[in-house]
Amino acid sequence: MRYYFLLVLCIVTASGLFAQQEAAHQSQKTNYFNHTQVSLLIGEESEDKSRKAIIPSFQNITGILLREHVGIGLGVGVEPFEYVVFPVFISGNYYFNFNKTAPYFAAKAGYAFANSHKRLVNSYYYGDFTNKGGVMLNPEIGIRIKMPYFDMTLSGGYRFQHLESRISHESTLYTYKHKVDYSRATFTLGIMF
Repeated sequence: MRYYFLLVLCIVTASGLFAQQEAAHQSQKTNYFNHTQVSLLIGEESEDKSRKAIIPSFQNITGILLREHVGIGLGVGVEPFEYVVFPVFISGNYYFNFNKTAPYFAAKAGYAFANSHKRLVNSYYYGDFTNKGGVMLNPEIGIRIKMPYFDMTLSGGYRFQHLESRISHESTLYTYKHKVDYSRATFTLGIMF
């Protein structure tokens, strides 16, 4: 599973770098942008509310500036919750001023996919696990800092992530559903071309 996670991380990073170079090359002619982000998701453990958890998040968004202040994009990412999920989402951005350092607002909505049969750490269920993903929502507010060749972004926000697991046991005919809703504060550093 670690190799699978590293492979996907390398693919996302490489595609982001290629898209950034292409977007930087074409930015003189078009309004395309690429936004690569590294985040920390900070919140409570899924079962033990007294313990805090910090997990990393890697996301890459490729989009287009529709008007001077509005951008929309498609994003992908990788995140290790109790099992690794791969969010695919739409991102809508409002830039207070796209041509210089200024605040911005963004909202992401989508679905985090998973294909894991890992037993959940804090689960009291036993049997065959089929871990599914779930809906994700992520509003954030930040500042976009203009640099000579790229823009840097710093932002904070809120992340909601629903995850679901189905557990079946060969000795019973029942399938149990284990659902978890994560609420996390997000702190994000990004590079935009």
